[in-house]
Amino acid sequence: MDEANKLKIRDFLRSFKRIAAKGGIYVIPRDKNQQALADLELTRKNRFEIIMSLSVLDYCSGPEPDRDKPGYIWEFGRIVEGTPVYIKLKVADTDRGQIAICISFHAAEFPLTFPCKACKVEED
Repeated sequence: MDEANKLKIRDFLRSFKRIAAKGGIYVIPRDKNQQALADLELTRKNRFEIIMSLSVLDYCSGPEPDRDKPGYIWEFGRIVEGTPVYIKLKVADTDRGQIAICISFHAAEFPLTFPCKACKVEED
């Protein structure tokens, strides 16, 4: 992966986290997202902390156009309590400004790949 793409990932995460720090993260209320909290014995606060701690190294793929709404989707992964967790994020524009959205946070249903595991990108 080239340096420009790594910087785009870093910039997305910075933007997402800045928006989330101000307004929280809206998690799509899907059954599998709710079940993941119970299965992994996590609280909503734990989930928030995990998402806020994501780095370029956790990147899996994206950005891809959202097929349901305007905007782009980014996919990340993290090992949580020994379980690979699939995390799909988006920043959406609304009439009240931008919001941070977590579309998916659940056990991975397919193997996760991490193309940036060897990259050295400044995180801050």
